[in-house]
Amino acid sequence: MMAIRLLRNAHISIRKRCFQTRSEYEQWDHCMKASRIRTTHDKQSSQCLKQVNPRTAAPFLYSVSPISERLLLFAQSHDNEIEDDGSKSPNSSLLECVYPLSGTRHHADSKSDADDIINTTDLDILRASVSDFGAYSRFRLAKFYSDVDALTADVAYRHASSSSNSEDIAFVTAGHYYSRKIHSTELSKDIILRCYPTLTGRSSIEIRTDALQEDDSGTEKLINVCFTSMVAVDKQTLRPVKDAIPKLSTHNDSNHSNEDERREQERLQMRTEMAEKHTQIRKKRFATSMLLRNGPSSSPPTQEEMAAIHLLHQGSIVDSNTNDIPLPHVRQYTYRSSEIVYPEKRNVHGKLFGGFVMENGHTLAQYAADFYLNHANQQKPSKFDGDLDVAKDSKSTRQLRAIPLGLDEAIFLQPISIGDHVTFTARVVHSTPRTCRVVVIVEVRNPSNRSSAPLRSNRLLFLFGGTDFPNGIVPNGYDEITMHVDAKRRAAVEGPLDEEVDGILSQIQAFK
Repeated sequence: MMAIRLLRNAHISIRKRCFQTRSEYEQWDHCMKASRIRTTHDKQSSQCLKQVNPRTAAPFLYSVSPISERLLLFAQSHDNEIEDDGSKSPNSSLLECVYPLSGTRHHADSKSDADDIINTTDLDILRASVSDFGAYSRFRLAKFYSDVDALTADVAYRHASSSSNSEDIAFVTAGHYYSRKIHSTELSKDIILRCYPTLTGRSSIEIRTDALQEDDSGTEKLINVCFTSMVAVDKQTLRPVKDAIPKLSTHNDSNHSNEDERREQERLQMRTEMAEKHTQIRKKRFATSMLLRNGPSSSPPTQEEMAAIHLLHQGSIVDSNTNDIPLPHVRQYTYRSSEIVYPEKRNVHGKLFGGFVMENGHTLAQYAADFYLNHANQQKPSKFDGDLDVAKDSKSTRQLRAIPLGLDEAIFLQPISIGDHVTFTARVVHSTPRTCRVVVIVEVRNPSNRSSAPLRSNRLLFLFGGTDFPNGIVPNGYDEITMHVDAKRRAAVEGPLDEEVDGILSQIQAFK
């Protein structure tokens, strides 16, 4: 009966949680890479960044990151500068966080240009706190998302500090979106997180975070990006507060040459258009969904999509006399992890730090993707080459670990309190031979009433790449079907394409 009801909706135009066409996404991807803010540490420039104290300039990051005192934080020297019309520029609210993984700290102050050499113990602690096992993503993506959650909150408060009622408002994260791992990272070079606003509404603000690393020529390259939506709420009622956020100025404030000014104005325009597109997608999703807290807010599966799921079910049944490996089911690659929220995980508002959700969610998703990647492998390799991306033995070279490629979305539905019992559930819901997507649902459970329904707090969708994924996974039940269809629609529009993953795999082989 369920299938019949779903098929009756086949005539409805498909509504997606993401971009609607591949060309639309490709245009966005081009603008994303071309529109980032450029900064300078040149003391002769009026736009020079100065070093600031993380304790006062980034209290969220300072309170939740155990390595915050080993990081360097920079902001514009004329911070919080307000325009005549009451607006503020993106640069005035920008924060730049540097992980000095190269082993030197450059202090951009007026007294000295000397670099400090980090002692071996501190450098080892710093690198170990952010490192990952794979060759493509040496800087752990879970750690990136954790620090993004804290740093974006600091930028939001920094931008709103000039508001007349800034003392009465708090910022809550609505979600993180459109994050992609663009280039490989190295632990021998500094990593920069550059965080700045891209659009403001009456009670919301979008903040972009760029992860950057210099190449061998000293030129910055974009290695990761994430967009965050935050909402200003009343501290007492937790209801949205209108007109609490200063408007974002739509003209650039650089004093460079005319050509530089023109280029920066173009980048500013691209950032604004991208942010407006993000807002349109979110508004459409919220306006058309009555099931946001219970599942994906996409259109029901079409007749063609249900037919494709039927073929997947057929693929999961194979003749026992053949050597074919049946397609796996979602339930085979569903994993759970439970936590009790202790006080050390709280943020400055006394609630669970959202970065904890992001980090734990990505870690569990990585766990699920790694096992799923090796579904078809019947034997473990006899020898490792020191890297978990690829294992080598005398007969074959194959991938052991899924490559973290990014985040489609992480939706925050409600805060989690200290003392709550939280369960993370990760499900591999869609795959191609080169990619898989993992949905992580976060729920709060009541230990005094085990039969009560859990209360959903977060929904996260992560993306991984690899070489040996099964060519499909079989969903069962309505929830799994909707998750599968939502992920499949994203894959068709946002990729990544097989050739893009092949390019990443070739980079990994070049590291060997």
